[in-house]
Amino acid sequence: MKIGGKKPGSVGTDNFINRAGDSSNVKKNSGAQGGTSSSDNVDISSRARQMNRAKSLLDSVPDVRTEKVGRLKTDIERGNYHVDAGKVAERMIERAVRDALHKK
Repeated sequence: MKIGGKKPGSVGTDNFINRAGDSSNVKKNSGAQGGTSSSDNVDISSRARQMNRAKSLLDSVPDVRTEKVGRLKTDIERGNYHVDAGKVAERMIERAVRDALHKK
């Protein structure tokens, strides 16, 4: 026995899929008042505006502070740069404790 016709599951979808790609079938929104165009409105909260401003300020700050890097390079080359091991250890412990507290 042979069964012909459309595949199950595609009933009525072939025509829809073909029309979806055809941009001539797209209807333009003319608004509710017959002929006047409607526009979309976006309301941005003051918090979002503050965050956007902060982001733009951060984007304007360079990733590398070239004057500080240059000064450190010069100090290292001259042998004038010394690391305080006690301060480094103290900061490492502070960070480890803070990270451990924030994980809980």
